Amino acid sequence: MNEEEKHNKESQPAVFIDLTTDFGFKRIFERKEFMIPFLNDLLSTYNKKGVITDITYLNTENLGEVSKDKRIVFDLKCKTQDGDIILVEMQKRDQEYFDDRVIYYMNRNVAMQGELGDDLWKFGIKKVYGVFLMDFNEKRQLDNKAVRHCGLYDYTNQCAFSEKQEFWLVNLPQFRRYTKADCKTNLDKWLYIISNIKNMETMPFTMEMPVFKGLKTAAEIASMTRNERESYILEYDAYRTSLAAWDYAIKEGRAKGLQEGRAKGLQEGRAEGEHNANLATARKMLSKGFSVDSIADITGLSPSEIASL
Repeated sequence: MNEEEKHNKESQPAVFIDLTTDFGFKRIFERKEFMIPFLNDLLSTYNKKGVITDITYLNTENLGEVSKDKRIVFDLKCKTQDGDIILVEMQKRDQEYFDDRVIYYMNRNVAMQGELGDDLWKFGIKKVYGVFLMDFNEKRQLDNKAVRHCGLYDYTNQCAFSEKQEFWLVNLPQFRRYTKADCKTNLDKWLYIISNIKNMETMPFTMEMPVFKGLKTAAEIASMTRNERESYILEYDAYRTSLAAWDYAIKEGRAKGLQEGRAKGLQEGRAEGEHNANLATARKMLSKGFSVDSIADITGLSPSEIASL
């Protein structure tokens, strides 16, 4: 594709929403008709026994995510008909302690089974699965595999210690280098679409997998109401503003770090940049008639800060 063709393609309006945004991710995966097939295709790819026939969505607030990171990390949590817990998370940027946070979230959902159980609970736990969709190139990845399957391992006997806790780390940028012909499994096709849909003009694989016919309709921008489109555009603009502020903060932090210490400079630069970006987003949302509660939820600003704008 030459530069003129690339420019023309980029200038065309998008056909589908971006599934790596909070709005797009939850618009699709908060619906059982998409989440259940996605999870079943994941589990069957890795020879997990059983089929998910139903799920119940659970509250994720107990995970304690910091409000200012809501545009960087967003997640869904559900329980299967057998009581197993599944976390599905989209992360837009890398974090210093990303691996540790994955371990914390997984173990927190194991521990909660005892906290919420009755007095006669004897440590019988349900499975906890985690699907972590990473929209960045993970620095700690030791090979070129797009999906890493992790769990509890018995080093002595060289086998799984338990199947009660397993998780998958998915490197989405790897799937942006895939072609449709590279997609060998149903899971490959899901991850290819999640990674590339914002640049697609048509939905692939609809003949092989009828679920994608429904996904096509649900993800089409043309099928959204005016309010839904405005919410999506505002959120997308807010994310891009936050991303620009993040990148600027890193540069500023590095510059300050030469004089004051890298860690302190990065933290101060990022905080200032993100706060200014959130203020700009809040002003734009106020002009569009959004409620203070909605603005606070998206930007992380306090109601008093929003009222003073």
